[in-house]
Amino acid sequence: MRRHHWYHALRQAGSLLLLAAAASLVLWAVRSDRLPLLADPDAYALDLPVPMISQAEARRFYEAGSHLFIDTRRADAAGGIPGALVVREGSFADDLAAVMDFVYPEDSLILYGDATPLPVAAVAIRFLERGYRNIWILQGGLTAWGLGGGPLREGSSGDE
Repeated sequence: MRRHHWYHALRQAGSLLLLAAAASLVLWAVRSDRLPLLADPDAYALDLPVPMISQAEARRFYEAGSHLFIDTRRADAAGGIPGALVVREGSFADDLAAVMDFVYPEDSLILYGDATPLPVAAVAIRFLERGYRNIWILQGGLTAWGLGGGPLREGSSGDE
């Protein structure tokens, strides 16, 4: 008799658990204040250490030759902006040492990467820590640059 009691109690608990899960699913499905599956990027503000610059404004600086462009992408990344120097987060000290004769703290730098600015922001922080102050992140990265008609070079980002 005791065995039957436990079996009956477990069966009731399982039924209640299944009923609660079904009710939760129904309530979730009819709820109107759910988060969207795709977030609108304009609805979220990124807390970046330096300001972003539009492709059009960056291109004006590029054509004027007034700013240095810094490629922060992976070593095997294809293409890039002609004349850009390479400084990546993972090899920041070595990369900066390699371009030290060309990049000074008073220079104006435009950093770019792929479409997302967060990895570029990590490099920007490293520059800020070393006293660089005139830094911008190219909004939309190399993709926006190319779509906006900016010049591109072939090969990997380490080729010049």
